[in-house]
Amino acid sequence: MESTLLEQIRSGHLILAVCCILYLAWWAIFFWPKVTGGKAKGAMRLLGIVALIGAIITGTVGATLICDGANTLMEKTPQTPLMIFGGAAIIYAALLTVTWKMHNRQPTVELALFVAWLGMEVLVACAFNVLGKGGEANILADLSIVGFGVSLVCYNFYYKLKSLSSFIDGCVPLALIGVISVVIFVL
Repeated sequence: MESTLLEQIRSGHLILAVCCILYLAWWAIFFWPKVTGGKAKGAMRLLGIVALIGAIITGTVGATLICDGANTLMEKTPQTPLMIFGGAAIIYAALLTVTWKMHNRQPTVELALFVAWLGMEVLVACAFNVLGKGGEANILADLSIVGFGVSLVCYNFYYKLKSLSSFIDGCVPLALIGVISVVIFVL
């Protein structure tokens, strides 16, 4: 059973990497033209919409597989997933307050996605630890902290940058989390 659940977590990360690729495609189609003062039109606009819908679907499927697999592995400690969820909610509320009220950063869904992703990866790291896979748990924890930190920095600077820089800034978290997802798939 453990090997099936670990495979489910790995597969979920591969699907999450596909989500990041699709999200990057949407981002490039809809936000690159803004760098040059244009808009996505016609077939490119449709392709961007399809990429976004694909990102939503693959992100949902990937996260569901990952969380279900990790949560099932954590059945002997059912309070751990609840504590992680509660911690993620507190982190989100604190970061939303700081970034919005203190730094005047317009709230967007990306902050919720970064925090949810971090919570999900903490759950997976805990599950790995329960299975005696401390090395993998440590690698995952380190990658998650780096991915979350970089994403949060990019989130805070996005609206303060000029067009090209903000476009690149928006690509960095997606690319990094996609790479991290592939690394976790390979683990």
